[in-house]
Amino acid sequence: MRKIALTLTCLCSLILFSGCTKRAQENVTDDKLSDWAIIQNDKDLYVGDWGIEQVAIPGQLRSFAKEAAKTTTLLDPNGFPLVQRFPDKSITPIRGRYTENVIATAKSYLRTPYVWGSDRTEPSSFDCSDFTRWVYLYALGMDLPWDSRSQAAYVKAFSKRQYRQLRKARRGDLLFFTKFYGNRPQDYAGLKESQKPITHMGIYLGNGKIIHTASKETGGVRIDNLRFKHLEYRFLFGGGILD
Repeated sequence: MRKIALTLTCLCSLILFSGCTKRAQENVTDDKLSDWAIIQNDKDLYVGDWGIEQVAIPGQLRSFAKEAAKTTTLLDPNGFPLVQRFPDKSITPIRGRYTENVIATAKSYLRTPYVWGSDRTEPSSFDCSDFTRWVYLYALGMDLPWDSRSQAAYVKAFSKRQYRQLRKARRGDLLFFTKFYGNRPQDYAGLKESQKPITHMGIYLGNGKIIHTASKETGGVRIDNLRFKHLEYRFLFGGGILD
């Protein structure tokens, strides 16, 4: 009996240690995203990636898709066809869940530099939507649209689970946010729909945390708390694309 008890104690300790290690790996990066001295003059944060594919990314990179657009009425805001993607079946789910493939890949890019309008063909730098797209592409072979508005349209078109309350978010979900107006909830009160364009997005980690990249000044890919921060006040909707 003592031997069994000792074995169970060791097993429980191992499980507890593993859980603590996992949580430690998902601690917030720092407080830069809430530091007013930094963010009040952070132009990347104010601009976001609103319409970035039309403004900053050469159209010829996806010109081949324009022909396909002639055969479908389901298009993203940039005029490209919305095509539902699925995980590559040759990829083994981590602990039985494709969500964990996504999270592991996302965390592997922590502190990767932020570049507005970053190159979508390689992962040396990201803006917010390039990051989420690259994570899903590299982790699962799912090639999502190229900017936050288009990825939002993808979620609205294909997600079976969409919501406007953060409490409904699940690990691995895509979350979408409006432009940055300030650090206080009253900065977002009473805004009209036309004043709330989608300009930012990230991947939900669970436990009220997000992994995303917001600006050069805040250090590229990072982990932040959502609650009681401007990200909570800016939240528009989210959804899962692996359900």
